[in-house]
Amino acid sequence: MIYKTDPQAISPYLQDASNYTGGFADKVIIPESIEELASFLKTNIQPITIAGAGTGMTASRIPESGFIISLERFDAISTPENGFVDVGPAVSLANLYKNLESTKYFYPPNPTESLASIGGTVATNASGSRSYKFGVTRDYVLEADIILADGNSVALKRGLTINSPLKISDGRELLFPEITYKSPACKNAAGYYVKPKMDWLDLFIGSDGTLGIFTRIRLKLEVSPSSFISGVLFFHKEEECWDLVDLIKKSNIKFINPCSLEYFDRHSLNRLRKKFANIPLHAQSALFFENDVDRQLDYEPALEAWFDYLKETSALSDSWFAQSISDLKRFHEFRHAIPVLLNEENSRLKRTKIGTDMAVPDSHFMDMMIFYKNELEGAGIDYVIFGHLGDNHLHINFLPAEQEIQKAHELYARLVEQVLEWNGTISAEHGVGKLKKKYFLQMVGEESLTQLRAIKEIFDPGFILGKGNIF
Repeated sequence: MIYKTDPQAISPYLQDASNYTGGFADKVIIPESIEELASFLKTNIQPITIAGAGTGMTASRIPESGFIISLERFDAISTPENGFVDVGPAVSLANLYKNLESTKYFYPPNPTESLASIGGTVATNASGSRSYKFGVTRDYVLEADIILADGNSVALKRGLTINSPLKISDGRELLFPEITYKSPACKNAAGYYVKPKMDWLDLFIGSDGTLGIFTRIRLKLEVSPSSFISGVLFFHKEEECWDLVDLIKKSNIKFINPCSLEYFDRHSLNRLRKKFANIPLHAQSALFFENDVDRQLDYEPALEAWFDYLKETSALSDSWFAQSISDLKRFHEFRHAIPVLLNEENSRLKRTKIGTDMAVPDSHFMDMMIFYKNELEGAGIDYVIFGHLGDNHLHINFLPAEQEIQKAHELYARLVEQVLEWNGTISAEHGVGKLKKKYFLQMVGEESLTQLRAIKEIFDPGFILGKGNIF
């Protein structure tokens, strides 16, 4: 076991991508084995926060008190075989992708930050651009070994449902409480996942570090497509992009079956032009898309199908299509560039960024787009919209001047209210953490929050794990 008590050594663990300040911990504990971790927890009564890679957006890994447990030594990765791979929670997405390069497999979830730890992505049920077709992290977790707050352990796998008691290592059997709360039907990463007859495993996925500590995760892999068709389409108007996405979602044309549909509004393009000078000057919105092709012999027919399909749309003639591996790489750089550019801009201007992570059901896709634009244009605050249009899941970044911060929060609250009226969620991929608790309470209400606390109490009666997250 390694201990860090020097404030300078602790400081890096008090940071993440949310820029949350004010975190505190007495020490950082780095177990070097599962046995060390379990032994420590069996005698511990202090609040515990699990530290991932620090790429989270909601300050989940930043404690307000107590100890930090870093799982950085849990970085083992097995040889991929039979459609699965076993990983430790500290394995990064980048390392996993690299290990799969020489195999026939790929791991579909592709969150923006490739340095994110697998444990962190499971704890938040992260997704990425390909979730539109391939689903989210939850869909690729087959098993998990978990240490509970008291040092006992549980081994979870698919098929162990909440209808049966959960057996843990000390012989006890835990029963799922009788509650009425159910998770929203749309893409969602807010609070505990609760569905009738669900697997116990699903409860821990997306639990924001509040129910247990992952020590081993078995991930499902897919056979890699032979190739991807990829492009960045530009439009004279933002509404033209929305209309095309609406048509694509309803299409049953052969080969028009994208796995990614990523949106960029005109404010995004204005910033991206600093790095990508060949963006058409008259473009007011853009759509990055990817379409996986299973067999190489289908590549040319699929490409031709896309060209024919887009001839009938309002996409500009100077849109981009990937012609090479380097083009594909460049398009992915385009897709990932806007968050980085915004962070640089905010740092330079010492400006507060207020970001949303909301999603709505398919039936309210166009309602959402019209509502967002009307509200944002009417407010007069600088903003940027980008994100996963296929999932009805957009990131609005308010960029207020100092005197506009309160107004931006009020606008955010109005957007939340409407999204919830449409049975949407306040977080579709980042989780609740410490930063979205107010909106999560607004989403579920006091009664449901009490029911979710009852779930936590089963596994962590002292409420010491992930203190300050969700509740």
